[in-house]
Amino acid sequence: MRVSEIFYSIQGEGPAMGRPATFIRLAGCNLSCRGCDTQAKGYEEMSIPDVIEFIKGKRVVITGGEPTQQMDDLQALIDRLHLQDIEIHLESNGTGILADGTLKRLHFAVISPKRGAPCDLQYWGSKGNVHLKFVLGPEAWCWPPAVLRSILPDLPSERVWLMPYGTDWAMRGAEVAWDLALELGVNYSDRLHVRIRRP
Repeated sequence: MRVSEIFYSIQGEGPAMGRPATFIRLAGCNLSCRGCDTQAKGYEEMSIPDVIEFIKGKRVVITGGEPTQQMDDLQALIDRLHLQDIEIHLESNGTGILADGTLKRLHFAVISPKRGAPCDLQYWGSKGNVHLKFVLGPEAWCWPPAVLRSILPDLPSERVWLMPYGTDWAMRGAEVAWDLALELGVNYSDRLHVRIRRP
């Protein structure tokens, strides 16, 4: 599989915020979001056993890029981690659909839909171990409050997260996401790793 990097850190955002994990960042994405904080990087071809050698602890976050661009390898990696009783988190833009059997092996998935990209919000919202994370900000792929006010009432509020855009530690715009989360009765996600300048 094509791997950009593997590192051990603290999850900075979403429902597992504050928890340590090994991050496996897979290379490649089907979208080109301006301002993406995951810059196009080189990658190394690695076997699944080689990837597993780098895992520290019992929690793994598979992220990207877009992990579902390597669907066969992704499913094989999830199967292997599941057999080793590792807690598996997946981060995806939601454009690729996981087989139900694969999805059930995840502790949870965090789907971060990009405005204008195909993503079946009702499908993902119907899955009990899927959280939906919407980024508010200035870029075309981010979500303005007016659009979120119209679509979020149809989604499970306990599994919806609003997060400010940005790679600057000051997180300008955080107040807007915070206030909108309160208004709509959904969750707010900060970006702890950005605030303290960590990977």
